Amino acid sequence: MQKMRLRRGVIDQIKQDRALDTDDRVAAILGVSVEEVDRMRRGEAISPIMAAQVAVVQGTGFDLSKWVEYVPSRTTTAA
Repeated sequence: MQKMRLRRGVIDQIKQDRALDTDDRVAAILGVSVEEVDRMRRGEAISPIMAAQVAVVQGTGFDLSKWVEYVPSRTTTAA
């Protein structure tokens, strides 16, 4: 399965849209730790469940396209 990550700026967009002043509050509405919020902000892979959670929190139902991008696969080239 191809990995997903949040698009750049999504955590800050959630903070702005929901009038949240700290990452603690973002973590609370997403149901994760502050450390996990930081990892998502840095572009680490997220689960499909977390991708759906972000979309629901942001009011786009299960439309993930505004919030998530796929991590490019690393391909090995034969020399």
